[in-house]
Amino acid sequence: MAVRSPLEDRTVAQVMTTDLLTITPDDSVLMAWELMCQAHVHHLPVVNDKGHFMGVIDARGLATTWEASGPGRARRPVREILPGTPILAVRPDDPVPAAARAMLSAATDYVGVMDEREALIGLLTAHDLIHALAGGPPREPRPRPGMPSLYRIEPVLPRPVHEPEPGPGPGTMPHPSRSRMSPD
Repeated sequence: MAVRSPLEDRTVAQVMTTDLLTITPDDSVLMAWELMCQAHVHHLPVVNDKGHFMGVIDARGLATTWEASGPGRARRPVREILPGTPILAVRPDDPVPAAARAMLSAATDYVGVMDEREALIGLLTAHDLIHALAGGPPREPRPRPGMPSLYRIEPVLPRPVHEPEPGPGPGTMPHPSRSRMSPD
């Protein structure tokens, strides 16, 4: 059995998660929820199209901002629910205790890990810390089964169905734009 150094002697890079599923600020709140459910994750880093780390949407924050007022609100972009606090981030060579203190002072269970170019390279969560403390094996980056790295799917929500205008007569087909079924 390999002897590991105590958790307080390790760096963030030795404990963090690097296999991240990210979303963009324009992705919908419903898509964020669906991705969390399908990938079995509780945190989704938000990264814009230039690769800039904008923050994290977590399951707790998503649940507390959820509005059950209809499909339109579920389609709002995640940028509307991003925490307004400054982005919490550490470096990969920071000691684990320093990252844990940052998480405690921010009252959160995660911290982003950024490299010297300010690019997101990982996420350190309370789960990562517990896994390491419990002596779990080092995590190797691996793809999620059935979940490609650039997984993008927008859930289909029903649109209001409008009653068709009276057709031209029996035996004729209504115009496609007047159909009761919507492909959306």
